[in-house]
Amino acid sequence: MPTMTESGVRRADQPAGPRPGGRGGAGAPVRRLLAAVAVLVAALAAPLATALPAAAHNVLVSSDPADGSQLDAPPTSVTLTFDQPVQNFEPVVVVTGPDGQSVDVGTPEVASTSVTATVGALPAAGAYTVAYRIVSADGHPVQGQIGFQLVQTTAPTTDSVTTTAPTSSAPTSSSVSSPSATDPSTTPSTTAAVTPAAQDSSGGLAGWIWVVLAVAAVVVVVAVVLILRRPSGPPRS
Repeated sequence: MPTMTESGVRRADQPAGPRPGGRGGAGAPVRRLLAAVAVLVAALAAPLATALPAAAHNVLVSSDPADGSQLDAPPTSVTLTFDQPVQNFEPVVVVTGPDGQSVDVGTPEVASTSVTATVGALPAAGAYTVAYRIVSADGHPVQGQIGFQLVQTTAPTTDSVTTTAPTSSAPTSSSVSSPSATDPSTTPSTTAAVTPAAQDSSGGLAGWIWVVLAVAAVVVVVAVVLILRRPSGPPRS
């Protein structure tokens, strides 16, 4: 029942206990909604964390000489071809011989997706390693190596032999020319794909990445709007 205050003003007794619609009533649904949004965002971000680095780095797709090839003649240059353009920022190419010593190599030149370096005289037959380091399209360094086998250090040469009969009193002289010895076999091309199945899939990958990010942004916005529009207490009577 109403009571009288010291100033003589009548007031109603306030009910004991927490008011309806307080923190305990609306907190549980909000927490459940936030937890669901967090789980959804984490599920969408998980594949992006692994897909983006793989799509950005350059991949070696072919080389000349080819990786694992056997050469009858020493190469005069090395060309490395990648799936994406290479940044022209201090590329490195090192050729190591069978004795473990480095071979003289010219300054590598970058042309779009290819890196080419001239190679000096190879000292001996044996296994050679070509190590490289480039800056990929996404700005990260990429390094690797290929190898080839040199069967001989100099290319075989054939000379044309001409035999002339000695001059005699007879007015006729004969000269016999032997045909040039040529190798009927042709040398196979040393350029081969290291990973022929590698393709530049960054374009298609980037498309669905933007779709996933857009969906995640919409979900977060909807969740925030629902939280802000939720009444803090029960409707007044």
